[in-house]
Amino acid sequence: MAQVVVVDYEIKPQSFPFFPLDWSQIFGRKSKIVVEIGFGNGEFLAEMARKHPEKDFVGFEVSITSFVKAQKKFKKYGLTNVKLVKVDGRFGLRELFPDNSVEKVYVNFPCPWPKKRHENRRITSHDFMQTLSTVLEMDGTLEFATDEEWYAKEVREAFDTSEYFVVDSFVENFQREVETRYERKWKSQGKRTFLIIARKIRHGAVKRLLEGENTVAHVTFEGTVSWEKLKSLEGKVFKNKNKVFVVKRVYRDSGYLLKVISTDEGDFRQIYYLDLSGKNGRWILKLDDGSDPYRTPAMKWSLRKIAEELTT
Repeated sequence: MAQVVVVDYEIKPQSFPFFPLDWSQIFGRKSKIVVEIGFGNGEFLAEMARKHPEKDFVGFEVSITSFVKAQKKFKKYGLTNVKLVKVDGRFGLRELFPDNSVEKVYVNFPCPWPKKRHENRRITSHDFMQTLSTVLEMDGTLEFATDEEWYAKEVREAFDTSEYFVVDSFVENFQREVETRYERKWKSQGKRTFLIIARKIRHGAVKRLLEGENTVAHVTFEGTVSWEKLKSLEGKVFKNKNKVFVVKRVYRDSGYLLKVISTDEGDFRQIYYLDLSGKNGRWILKLDDGSDPYRTPAMKWSLRKIAEELTT
């Protein structure tokens, strides 16, 4: 069974034994769960956790700098009801929380992704709406803040027309119990801000990539592996339905190391290294000790497919 790893306020879900996670075990109590997607410097998350010690807070970010700044704030206040995860919030919300388990989700001043080719990254995307309809508890809410009027209107329309939500509030130049750094900045510049609160009224369903036991990823095979065959994999793109991966580089030392980039359904992208070692024609291909990706379908398929390529 995989070991649960907790470092300060950051948790490593890749090392947990089952998905979705048991947050009552992580926090050591059963309480309401509040999520912030994109916590920035952690100011909003820290203040909310201070004001509501009876609730537990989970923040998502991908910036290492943000993690450092946020954890300094949490340590300063001695907070015990906050955990952070370094992963895309859309993926984290869908994969790490059981159905009907989140009381509220905050999305504060996200990038609006104005270009057409990026519209699937907005919170109005079908996948994200389905995730919210699944993981939010009944009457749970999404609180969305933006300084872009067109984005605010798009979000309001998306939730207004959804069978799973109603819009309880649409406020221009709003006031809340905690202000973000961006709110203060926009207000000082006389810029308008918008707040939308959408409430779940019907339960939905979402397809998860991770569910059940988090298995160790490796494959064994027999055959002759040459350096030339390994090098021939470099730059080759492998596709199978919604799974894609490419072997970017192959390195040679006492064994072999392969740098792989995989993409799953929903454009969830990971970079990791695979270690290949063998003796007397028996080989094992496994995750390198320095890599800890999520065991997604694309990641596990890359192991099987590379082994297949090396034995044909």
